[in-house]
Amino acid sequence: MKKTMSAITAAAAVTSCFTGFGAASFSAPAKAAAQTNTLYENTNQSAAELVKNLYNTAYKGEIPQQAQGLTINKSTKGDVHAAFGEPERPVGGDNRFDLYHWNMGQPGYGFSYHKDMTISEIRYFGTGVERQLNLGGVTPEVLQKQLGPANRVLTVPFTDEIDYVYDTGRYELHFVIGTDQTADHVNLKAK
Repeated sequence: MKKTMSAITAAAAVTSCFTGFGAASFSAPAKAAAQTNTLYENTNQSAAELVKNLYNTAYKGEIPQQAQGLTINKSTKGDVHAAFGEPERPVGGDNRFDLYHWNMGQPGYGFSYHKDMTISEIRYFGTGVERQLNLGGVTPEVLQKQLGPANRVLTVPFTDEIDYVYDTGRYELHFVIGTDQTADHVNLKAK
C-alpha cells in the first residue's frame, strides 16, 4: 500500500509540475504582449509630447530643450557657440550646418546661419539613446493626431523621405519622415 501511495504522490507531483510549466508558457506571451503594449503606449505618449513641444516653441522661432532661447533671425553664431561650445562639424565645404551630435541621452542639433551670422535654420536630430521615445516615435499618424494635416507635404530631393510642413506664424516646422516611417529630423526656419 505504501508503494502505491508513493507512486500516486509522485504521479501527482509530475502532473502538477507539467501543469505549472504549461501555465507558465501560456502566461509568458501574455506578459510579453502587455509589456509591448506598454512600450507602444509610452512611445506614442512621448512622441505626442515631443511633437506638441516642437510645434509650440516653433511659434517663437525656437526648438525646445537645450536649444530653447536660441531664436531664428535673432540669436547669433556666437550665441550658439556660447550655449553648446565648438561644433563637432562646423559650417564649411558641403556642410552648411554647425553640427552638435547627441550624447548621453541629449539630443543633437544643427544650426545654419545668414550672412550676418544670425541663425537661419535649426535642425533637431533627437536622441540616439531610446530613440523610439523621441523622434523614432514620431510617425505621420502621430503628426496627424497631434497637429492635424500638414500645410504642405513635400518629397525631399534625392531621398525617399517625405517632408510634412506645418506653418507656425512666421516660421515653418518641417518633420522629415524617413523610409521607416519615423521622423529622421525636424527643421525650423523662417518663412
